[in-house]
Amino acid sequence: MMAAEKSLEPAYKATQSDEEASPVNVDESIAVDWTEAEEHAVKRKIDFILLPILCLAFFALQMDRGNISNALTSTITQDLGIDTNQINVGSSLLSAGIVLLEIPSNVLLQRVGPQKWLSGQIIAWGLVATFQNFITNYGGYLATRILLGLCEAGFIPGALYTMSTWYKKSETSLRVSIFFLGNLIAAATTSLIGAGILSMGDRDGISGWRWLFIVEGAITIGIGIIFILFLPPSVRDTSPLISFGRWSYLNRRESYILVRRVILDDPAKSTNHLRISGSDVWATVKNPRILVHVVISMTATIPVTAINTYGPSVIKSLGYGAVRANAIASSGSFIAAIMTVFLGWICDTTKRRGPALLLAGIWSLIAFTCLRESWRWSADRKCVAVIFSMAMNSTIHILNVGWLSVNCQSPQQRSVAMAMIIMSANAGGIAGSQVFRTQDAPLYLTAITACLGLAVASIVEVIGQSTWYILSNRKLEKKNDGPVVVGKVEQTPDGRGVELVRKWRWTL
Repeated sequence: MMAAEKSLEPAYKATQSDEEASPVNVDESIAVDWTEAEEHAVKRKIDFILLPILCLAFFALQMDRGNISNALTSTITQDLGIDTNQINVGSSLLSAGIVLLEIPSNVLLQRVGPQKWLSGQIIAWGLVATFQNFITNYGGYLATRILLGLCEAGFIPGALYTMSTWYKKSETSLRVSIFFLGNLIAAATTSLIGAGILSMGDRDGISGWRWLFIVEGAITIGIGIIFILFLPPSVRDTSPLISFGRWSYLNRRESYILVRRVILDDPAKSTNHLRISGSDVWATVKNPRILVHVVISMTATIPVTAINTYGPSVIKSLGYGAVRANAIASSGSFIAAIMTVFLGWICDTTKRRGPALLLAGIWSLIAFTCLRESWRWSADRKCVAVIFSMAMNSTIHILNVGWLSVNCQSPQQRSVAMAMIIMSANAGGIAGSQVFRTQDAPLYLTAITACLGLAVASIVEVIGQSTWYILSNRKLEKKNDGPVVVGKVEQTPDGRGVELVRKWRWTL
């Protein structure tokens, strides 16, 4: 813990030895030269430009990743001659592909730029998703799933890091929650879209599940084109590709406010061209605080993958048709979308993250307890239990991402940490895809018990991390020489060089 708290001290000491630039505490000496109304207007403008584009891309990612649950209610297993356990292997390979390239992809994003790198990824996985309709055997299924994972690797942490450069810390949790709406809405509407496509049945000699991959893959490619044309390149360059340099989303005054307010909130965000070294990666990977966040996300994601993949199939087993089962399953994701945004808003308003995660964990505990006992209930009541067990699991991971982001002490650490936490979620996905086993059908009591145990573990982990942050902040309050965040050198009116610094405190 001591090592983590002092991780920024070398950078601070280095700036002190530079006689040309003296440190200035932004909490005490810097006054903003814009009104609150101006800042609010700029922030809202970015909300309506950046967030919809990123959400749309996340929608495409989740749609192509999660439509296998819809395909399972069609004839894919019969047509390919495979069973549930073999489907699980494909799901695990997709997550493995993401884990394998998550950090390398995020490092390359810093060199190439988010506009080019993330756009290329969307087009690439859109093509793979479309070509899934050509598979005819188990080998083809496995190959396309791992290739889909490799193409998607790094998109989520890359988008999260990019988004963090546009907003202040106090605005992060709500925006992260809104970004993950693309995931949650996709989880909900993919079931509805899938239900609609599958209701067409076989057309022109093509099975319903093949049409599912064709239509949704084509949608992703279209979203990729929108992303390329309309995403602003960076905070300092808000002129999208479609403008051909003739216009920008923001005028000069708005751009100044946007950049300046973020730097004053976190001076470390002043870096223009980020370079991530091997030592940066290693220092982040072994950071104990970050590892706790990683474990929280992994623990929470295992039951998410398990219940979201097989939720529609469990509902179908209760006597509902394939179309109706997919439509009913979407209810859980809609509830999750509403609760995630609400809790994200609570986090930013209260400047506390841990309590919201704890609430989500308690919801999951109650839901899985009910689902564990629902085998004694009627089909309709068991269906409700399935829906509520799908409604809050992903919320823990989403809020945890925002919690980790605001507690990263440098851009390099934040970039790698975002990759790590998404890696952990996908590692949880690998394990989660193995929770529901063929031999456990139709009650799946073993699987549901495992999910219940993981819900308890998530609660314990959140309480432990919150306690650690509280104790660490109390320790920093007793010290006058705690760590600081260092920013760029600026020129004062009298020609004196100053370096922006801010005292560090952990966000609970």
